[in-house]
Amino acid sequence: MADIAIIGGGINGSSIAYHLMASGKAGNVVVVEPDPTYEHAATPRSTGGVRRIFSIPECIAMSDYGHEVYGNFDALMAIDGQAPGSINFRRIGYTWMGSGPGQVETLVQNWKVHIANGVRVELLDRKGVKHRFPALNVDDIDAALFSPDDGFIDPYSALIGVRKKAINLGAEYIKDRVVDFQRTDRRIQALVLESGKVLKADIVVNAANCWGIALCEALGMKIPVQPMRRLTFYFEVRQELGPLTSARHIGSNVSFRPEGKGFISGKTNYDEKFGFNWDVDYDWFNDHMWPDLAQRVTAFAELKVQSAWSCHYDQNTMDNNAIIGRWIGGCDNFYVCIGFSGHGLQHAPATGRAIKELLIDGSYQTLDLSRLSYQRVIDNKPLQDIGPYA
Repeated sequence: MADIAIIGGGINGSSIAYHLMASGKAGNVVVVEPDPTYEHAATPRSTGGVRRIFSIPECIAMSDYGHEVYGNFDALMAIDGQAPGSINFRRIGYTWMGSGPGQVETLVQNWKVHIANGVRVELLDRKGVKHRFPALNVDDIDAALFSPDDGFIDPYSALIGVRKKAINLGAEYIKDRVVDFQRTDRRIQALVLESGKVLKADIVVNAANCWGIALCEALGMKIPVQPMRRLTFYFEVRQELGPLTSARHIGSNVSFRPEGKGFISGKTNYDEKFGFNWDVDYDWFNDHMWPDLAQRVTAFAELKVQSAWSCHYDQNTMDNNAIIGRWIGGCDNFYVCIGFSGHGLQHAPATGRAIKELLIDGSYQTLDLSRLSYQRVIDNKPLQDIGPYA
């Protein structure tokens, strides 16, 4: 029997468990996770970015809390005075570039939103970008946003650190998979597990990323979320390039950043069919990513791909933003945290805090995320972000 059952033990499910247990008021919290090695989970396969460049104030504020938690990770997640493994938070900045009047206007509007929300961000011209990052080719760049405090972390270490802390505080993790529900009228009574066991629960939270979509559908909850493959490539070059940032251009949407001795780069193929696909498409890299990389950094013309992997975004096809909160109009004790569209890692701390406040305090106490609720799906009112897509 669980007072609160959480489906999915990735970074969001574990953050929810941690915040609930840290409150001291959650009772028995059980996390159902089918693979404690997280081999195919989204979190370890992410690029680990933690950025504030969004145009929606709630998303900026969620990233602010992400910075707070990840920036103090050793102290917050320590167990018996022993710090967890380092998440290696590297604040190398995030640079979002644009060309032409339309893209410049987008950058200016974003800059205004960030300034209004207290984000340290600079609006740079072509010379400003070149001065900071000499290796970048900027002949086509008219403006850029640079957020110097943003960066990236080791996502796997972050996940394991939060999971261990949640367990230390009393959360129970069980290795199993939710395959169905027992429900009466507007309440879920129990989770039916793959092992054949039944887990009774007073409250159920679906934080299972792409695997949570089918569970919503099994209950009759219609959500505009689909699994979308995201390919990431690690490559190296022979030259020393000097300081570089996490960089992206509005037009190509190809992102890259330093990683170890080399770089990682990713791009989402929005023309690809939705669904799980674990194959790595090197032709996609050669045809759709490498030319843009070589244009931006001359040395990348001679790069050598060392490894690559596939992961999946729980892509919200309505507006690329998460759906957080109770299933309005459905089961009263069913909550969702789904549709992060590539923002799950950086927003996980704020998501955990938000669900804790809804379940324990009865309403949002620190950050009102009402605009991210399921109500906007019912009303068909997208919450559009003109910031960079993941």
